[in-house]
Amino acid sequence: MFRIAVTGGLACGKSTVGEYLSKAGLAVCDADELAHRLMVPGESVFEEIVQFFGGDILSDEGEIDRQRLGARVFSNPKELEVLNRIVHPEVKKAWGNWLDCRLKDGCRAAVALVPLLYEAGEAKGWDAVVCVCASRKTQIQRLAGRGLSLDDINRRIAAQMPLAKKAELADYVIMNDESKDLLRQQTMIVLNNVMEK
Repeated sequence: MFRIAVTGGLACGKSTVGEYLSKAGLAVCDADELAHRLMVPGESVFEEIVQFFGGDILSDEGEIDRQRLGARVFSNPKELEVLNRIVHPEVKKAWGNWLDCRLKDGCRAAVALVPLLYEAGEAKGWDAVVCVCASRKTQIQRLAGRGLSLDDINRRIAAQMPLAKKAELADYVIMNDESKDLLRQQTMIVLNNVMEK
């Protein structure tokens, strides 16, 4: 089974690339979604996060308010490190289990969307790594459209490995500054190249 990792920067279009690959018949797993599932009440990750960060990060419903938690950790690198130490190992375990299941299902290829692939030191063991990029200007426009302030945006981008470095380390690079149609075309070209190998 081909194991493909899709990584990239904030607001670069990783999820959209994942959608196109899913429509092309590939099994796709999103590490962010796995992390969100692990952060619900009753999960050990939830308990650890609340134990460290306190009740201030909880919503009125008793769930982790991801916006509140994000605002806090992205303005405090040490706290971001702690959060990553709690979440990353469990997310890695979850996508590992998911890949094992796809292998047993007889899938020809499986894709994991892992935004922090390089930051988490998880770049080995893939048949191909695809990096989805966009210009800083495009990233800022898209993130501002999600309601983030310029300070928040700059802090979040700075917390990740520089996009140019990720692109340099990847096997394939997809640029996403233009239309969705062009993004889809690039995704299919990369997929064909990967599967030919």
